[in-house]
Amino acid sequence: MTPPADMLPDPDGVLPTRSTAADPAAAATATRFVARWARPDLPAAQWRADVRLYAVPGYADLLDTVDPANVPATRITAPGRVVTATPERAEVDVGTDAGVLRVVCVRDGQRWLVATLGMPKDTRR
Repeated sequence: MTPPADMLPDPDGVLPTRSTAADPAAAATATRFVARWARPDLPAAQWRADVRLYAVPGYADLLDTVDPANVPATRITAPGRVVTATPERAEVDVGTDAGVLRVVCVRDGQRWLVATLGMPKDTRR
């Protein structure tokens, strides 16, 4: 049986999600996060404080282990574009000088926060 065209698989492979109209605030959050993430020249403490503002607590804790000198991007080349969205979750592609990043945002009450960041599967080699 083929799922309806508006049913998209969850990238985690757990549950299907029904795509809905994109919330521009999710793309804005993803873009602001990547703008702060793509600064490998910052002192680690400042970099971590800046990216924490836009991350869910668990992801913020993971980012505390990152050495910003290892971040490959230094600037955004294209603003965030929502790829899939539900009322509670959005996947946003943000272009950088190191390639396109896929930012997963989740709604935390009235605001969007970043849950994870990676390369979209269709751009990996």
